[in-house]
Amino acid sequence: MKSLVCILILFFSFNAANSQTDAIGDFNKHVIEKWSEDFIRISQYKVKGSPYLLGESFDGSLTVKSGVVAANQKILYDIYSQKVGVEINKELIKPDGEVVSFYIQLPEKFGSEKLEFINAENLKNVSLKGYLNALETGSKLILLRQYKTRVIADPANMYSKDFRIFEQYYDYFIYNVVTSSLEKIRLKQKDVVSAMSGLPASVLNAAEASELNSLKAIQDFIKKVNGN
Repeated sequence: MKSLVCILILFFSFNAANSQTDAIGDFNKHVIEKWSEDFIRISQYKVKGSPYLLGESFDGSLTVKSGVVAANQKILYDIYSQKVGVEINKELIKPDGEVVSFYIQLPEKFGSEKLEFINAENLKNVSLKGYLNALETGSKLILLRQYKTRVIADPANMYSKDFRIFEQYYDYFIYNVVTSSLEKIRLKQKDVVSAMSGLPASVLNAAEASELNSLKAIQDFIKKVNGN
């Protein structure tokens, strides 16, 4: 059994995970200030920006339920509709069969990170739809991130009733392997504690329970993430 210390290390990876914050923020800023490509029509709105993660395709591979792998492809991930496929002529072409996992390799301008995703349906007792970026996988807890986008008012055209933008963002989740439960969290101490305290006492030894109760590692983690 891994000690709680090892599980806590999982949470410190949030600091590395947050390296994507600037990429998403910079892309959103670009959409607001410099977008020069076509608008997308959604209902009565003209929406600028892109439904695709960071607005483009990336090198990667995907695997469908049958086990067939589309390797070394340009992968498009539509985070608005939570669909993924291969880019052909700048369009997303869904493969035959359900995609169970995929990865994309971000270029240097976006941090050179390799992002690995699983279908949320792969997780037992989870009703969430779409794909989850697996940041860290422990024996009891899995740290996950889901990229999303929403249509909001365009800050550059606040008085227009016709224009909107895609704003990209993400949510964090912890999947508890022991209880087969998925919990959305924020970078707040009470959220992290809640997710971790969901582990049945029977799987923790005395030292682990004592460390959880002290909360010191969690407090240090929150301070580090918040730059304190």
